Amino acid sequence: MTRCPSREGNGHQFPDEDESGAHCAEHGVTLLWHGEPITADDLTPAAPPDESEE
Repeated sequence: MTRCPSREGNGHQFPDEDESGAHCAEHGVTLLWHGEPITADDLTPAAPPDESEE
């Protein structure tokens, strides 16, 4: 199960969760699943700083 990231910092299990997503009416948080979770390999590396802006 997925935890609701409440602002109070005491996240709890989402009360409504299925294969399409999760929802917490108490905190107004909705998560939708869109395929497999991303990994660090899926992210592009950060671009080096643009030195021409100095």
